[in-house]
Order: sequence, then structure tokens, then C-alpha cells
Amino acid sequence: MRRLLCWTDPQQLILTALIGLLLAVYAWLAVVPVFGAHAPRADDFQDYLLAAHQLATGGDPYASFARTHVPWDWSLSSGYLYPPAFAVALIPLTWISNDLAVRIWLILIQAAVVASLVIIYGVIGRPRRGELLCLVAVLTTFFPLLSSNLTGTMNAILLLLLTGAWAFWQRHRDVAAGAMVGIAAVIKLFPLALVPYLAWRRHWRMLTALSLTLIGGLVLGLAITSLDHNIYYFRDMLPHLAAGTGYRENQSLAGFTARVCNASLAQDGGSAGWCGRLLDWPLVLALLAVVIAATSRASRSGLEFALAVSTLPLISSVTWSFHLVILILPMALLIRRVFSGSMSRGAGRVLIVAWLCFSVGPAFHYLLIFHPLPHWSGLLAIVPAVLTRLTGETYVIGTMIIFGSLWFALRSERRAATVAPPETPRLAA
Repeated sequence: MRRLLCWTDPQQLILTALIGLLLAVYAWLAVVPVFGAHAPRADDFQDYLLAAHQLATGGDPYASFARTHVPWDWSLSSGYLYPPAFAVALIPLTWISNDLAVRIWLILIQAAVVASLVIIYGVIGRPRRGELLCLVAVLTTFFPLLSSNLTGTMNAILLLLLTGAWAFWQRHRDVAAGAMVGIAAVIKLFPLALVPYLAWRRHWRMLTALSLTLIGGLVLGLAITSLDHNIYYFRDMLPHLAAGTGYRENQSLAGFTARVCNASLAQDGGSAGWCGRLLDWPLVLALLAVVIAATSRASRSGLEFALAVSTLPLISSVTWSFHLVILILPMALLIRRVFSGSMSRGAGRVLIVAWLCFSVGPAFHYLLIFHPLPHWSGLLAIVPAVLTRLTGETYVIGTMIIFGSLWFALRSERRAATVAPPETPRLAA
């Protein structure tokens, strides 16, 4: 224990104390309320649980969605809007009280984040104390993680599945990796955007496992729910959700381009139509082209797979801030490169900007929503509008910085591997 706390090294002791302080603050904000007298509301989880209750009693899991969604923008809804199979998986939680179910779920999603980090560092090696402090500082101020824990969304489960797929993929266990991605796609469809990358790498076994897992999830949904519910989701709901929304919470490229075409959509929601598509589709294709160009079939770099994962929130037609929890995987890999000396100081400063986009930026964004800047006269009149617009796009900017940093890190890794001198064979004694 004394060695772990580093009593003999004051600098290491200070780092340990700072890590403990940050974790204590995070526990007070996100963990202690789970064990309070009253369970947190966890609004998103309540939607999941209500859909599971409906299925358990032979009802319609989408009844709440049909009642509450906004007619001109189906993305703006407080109901259940995911494939039926995910609600099926939550039916066991309907056998206990709502209060206990919420507590179990919130503990589960936070454990999923911890398990993801254990998997990451099990592959890349244990972090030193300074790196651990940086990681803890980033995660405890990461707004998407805090808001995900507050609302009880399932995105931490997606992080765990994609992290497991990343680890299995590097170990050439393609069947297990494909099954992980398939389960993630059964829960929420946007992980299917990894398919073009996997197909380009010719991972046919992984794609086969992914397909079979996805089909199994659909069959499970059909077996427990009615055919009408599945038809309603895939024929009626999904096309409207895929149309995207310009609402300010949509942090995908589709949402960003919709707001570029029509700034009023940030408040009212709705799609920008052909204007948004003409901007969004070329950007999505460009992202896919960058990932494919960075692909090397001769090796399996964790950075390359993480690069493909980082495109998912951008390519998805609807990406609320909660989805950005999956960026914890690439962020941990980038932090390792900073502390291993593989990244320049300039690149490290760029990552600090990304951290500000995920921590300070959202705070200013919501502050300006509730307390708008005053209207100034003359040329200064543009300043409040620009600042408000910039803070509203900080998640998109931060995600693009993570994507770009991974791309440069991958290039640097491969360049270093190319110029590295071959090892000199040792002579036998």
C-alpha cells in the first residue's frame, strides 16, 4: 500500500492526491446520488424501461413515442426510438421495483466505462501516474459522460462493446470482434457504419459474425415482439430518424450542415432538406475516404480501428451528446501517445482544445441559451451571434479534432515503423 501511494516520492504523492480528489468529486456528482434516499430520474432509462414493460405485458413499446414525438421532427421525442431487441433485453429489470431498476442500471453503465478502460489498458499497458491523472481529469469533466450518467442512456454499453471489438480485433479474434459490433448494432444502428471499413479491409469472417449477430437480434425481436412493431420501427420510424434534425443537440455532420443551411433549426428542429444533404453527404463520403486511405491491410493498429470508431458520431444522422461517450476509446489512446512522447507539443495543445470543447464549451453553450448576450450596435452586433454559434458547435469541433488527431497519430506511427532500423541479431555466446 505504501508503494502504491508513493509516500517516499512527494511528486507522485501529489499526483495520487489529485487523482483521489477528482475521483471523489466525480463520485459525489455521479455515484453517491445512485445510493440516495430517492433514485435519480434517469429520464432516458425510464423510456427504455417503459418499452420493456409494454413488451412484457403484450403492449406496444412505441406507444409513448407515437404520443409524444414532434410531427415535423421525429427525432424530438421523449419515447423509445430504438430497435425492439434492446427493450427485450431489459425485460428482467421489469421484475423488480422501478427504484431498484434505476439504481442497478446506473451502476451498470458506470461499471461499463470502468470495464472499457480496463480493457484499453490491458492492451496498451498500465498507465503511469501522470497519464492516469490526465485521463481522470478529462473524464471527470467530460460533459457527454456526465450527462449520460445523469439521464441513464445506454451509450456506455456501446463503448464497452466497441472497446471489446477493438481489443479482439487486434488479437485477430475476428469472430468475437464481429459479434461485439453486431450486438452494438442491435442496440443502436449507427455502429453499422463500420461495415465499409471492415469490407475494405476484407475482414469477411468479422463481417459474417457481425451479420449473423445482427440477424439473431432481429429474430429475437420478432420472436418476443409482434411483426407489426418491427415493421413500424424499420418502415415508419427509421426513415424519419435517418432524415436527421438541425436541432442544436444534434452533434452529427447532418445536424451541423442543417444548421448551416437554416440557423433557425437549432431552436425549432427539423431537416434542412436538399441543402443539408448536399453539404452532409460529401462530408460523410470524405470521412469514409480518409479512413479507407489510412487503412493498411498489412497490420492491425489500434489507432486505425479507433479512427473508424471516431467517425461514427459524425456519420450518424442523429448524434446527441450522449453518443460521444464512445470517444473515450480514442481519447485514451491519444493520451497514451502524449505521455509516451510520440506526439509533438503542438499536437498536444490541439488535444487541449478538444478537451475544452467537451468540458468548458458546453457550459458556455447552455449558459448563453438561458442568458443570451446583449445585442450590440454597429459592427459589434455580429459578435454575440458568432460566439453563440461557436459554443453551440463545440461538440462537433471537438469530435473533428479527435478524428484529425488520430489520423495524424496513425501517420506518425506508420512513418516511425517504416524508418525504424531493423534489430541486430544477437550472436550466440
